[in-house]
Amino acid sequence: FQNKLYLMEAEEAFCYNDIARAESLYEKSLLSSREHRFIHEEALAHELAGHFFLKLNRKGTAVEH
Repeated sequence: FQNKLYLMEAEEAFCYNDIARAESLYEKSLLSSREHRFIHEEALAHELAGHFFLKLNRKGTAVEH
C-alpha cells in the first residue's frame, strides 16, 4: 500500500507548496500503483496529479494525466 502513502504525502506537500516534492511523490504513487496493478488507484493518482498540474498552470502536463 505504498502507493497510497505516496499519494497522501504528495497531497500534503502540495498543500505546503513544496512543488518539487509533490511532483516526485505523485510520480512515485503512479509507478507503485502500476507496478502492483492497482488500476483504480492509478486512476486516482492520475486525476489528482492532473489537478496539481492544472493549478500550476502546466496544462500540457495536466492533459497527460
